[in-house]
Amino acid sequence: MNVTVGEIAAEVGGKVIGDVSVRLTGMNGIRQAQEGDLSFISSSRYLRYLDDSKAAALLVPPSIGEASVPLIQVADPYAAFLTLLGQHCPGRDTRPKKGVHPSAVIGDRVVLGEAVALDAHVRVADNAVLGDNVCVYAGAYIGDGVRIGADSVVYPHASILAGVTLGARCIVHSGAVIGSDGFGYVPGPEGPRKIPQTGGVVLGDDVEVGANSCIDRATFGSTVIESGTKIDNLVQIGHNVEMGRGCIICGNAGISGSAILGNGVTVAAGAGIGGHIEVGDGVTVAGLSGVTKSVEPGRVVSGFPAMDHERDKRIQASLRRLPDALREIRALRRRIEELENTRDGMSEDHS
Repeated sequence: MNVTVGEIAAEVGGKVIGDVSVRLTGMNGIRQAQEGDLSFISSSRYLRYLDDSKAAALLVPPSIGEASVPLIQVADPYAAFLTLLGQHCPGRDTRPKKGVHPSAVIGDRVVLGEAVALDAHVRVADNAVLGDNVCVYAGAYIGDGVRIGADSVVYPHASILAGVTLGARCIVHSGAVIGSDGFGYVPGPEGPRKIPQTGGVVLGDDVEVGANSCIDRATFGSTVIESGTKIDNLVQIGHNVEMGRGCIICGNAGISGSAILGNGVTVAAGAGIGGHIEVGDGVTVAGLSGVTKSVEPGRVVSGFPAMDHERDKRIQASLRRLPDALREIRALRRRIEELENTRDGMSEDHS
């Protein structure tokens, strides 16, 4: 990256306050920025770093108009920063060369699209179909009959097991497992009896699956993750789950079998969704919450069992005051006993 403030402003349609000729050689957060870096302020809570930042220029909202460095005013500084980051600071991954590495093992009746890249020690089982520009990194496993859409990327040591379908432009990070058996058992005289898991997994377009996350195959039918959904690291998604478009599932979350999530659902870190329940469109589940019953569209829930977030906040605030409340109750109880004893004594004297 080696551009001027003026050139960056032109790319994002921003207005420059200050010297347009200042050169920018990198991008970084407001606290980490060094000489030559472009940074941004998108929230008032970061204003305290404005004077001490070493950034050479800042993307800011129109409400900020004065600083010791050039400012580029835009409606959404964060979105503008992300756009520039993708254009000027490409990712660190070095993709395998297009073609099949000599150590890769390819099964029978495999179909490879144009410009596919299969890295060292990749295993592609029989009947798999990989679309154009699919990239599979070293040590990954692609199972029997798997379908992977064009421009998708499978990172090292991920496992995509038999009967799984991925749409176009999907990203599967290292260690992820898609299509392992659903966790299904019935009690028996000799212990739990395994229920055969005969179904598959279907991911739509532009789905991302984080490192070491697991998506189980269905008992029958398919576990379905619709287009645009993003799944963080260390997430467990059970068998026969149906998840809508554009969901965000954060790290360490767990979605139990046969749960149904609508479009645009956000499940924050460490939260759990119970099995066989429905979570409506646009619901947000706060971190570490436990959802044990269905949730109507548009709600924000938290706590365990999950409830309306505002009500949960009031309960949590009340719990913090509980020790003082208990002391007050004890004091009031003693006072009542004193008053009752005094009244009883007066009654006896009157008699």
